[in-house]
Amino acid sequence: MDLILIEKLMRLLENSALEELDVTQDGVRIRLAKSVRGSGPAGDRAETPEMSAEAQIAEVLALPHEHAGREHKVVAGLIGTFYRASAPDAAVFVEEGDRVEDGQTLGLLEAMKTFNPVEADCAGRITAILVADGTSVEAGTPLFLIEKEA
Repeated sequence: MDLILIEKLMRLLENSALEELDVTQDGVRIRLAKSVRGSGPAGDRAETPEMSAEAQIAEVLALPHEHAGREHKVVAGLIGTFYRASAPDAAVFVEEGDRVEDGQTLGLLEAMKTFNPVEADCAGRITAILVADGTSVEAGTPLFLIEKEA
């Protein structure tokens, strides 16, 4: 699930005249609704805001594809518990905004009492940490987003 896309859609819905948003892309359906406070019947709304919102939605949906060449997901290679640091009192390996090198340790996955490093597989800047420390993850779970260097 693309959390960045969901956040963009939430902001779009919040700042539009729309009350509900239902989007399906690549087999994933996202439905968002906001509470309506004192609005009139649906027929009272002008067409212009809805048409504008539809154009904005199409633009937002296109964004991940525009940046697909630069944005890279680092995913869990196995089932386990994700940790951002080597010990509870140790500093985390990386923070959002940090520049990383190919092969640099970003976190750890504990599986069967063994700590396996999660390594960057490209150089770039960490744009998002998608999983909280101590979270159980499945193989293939996105953990980090890295904006690749040009």
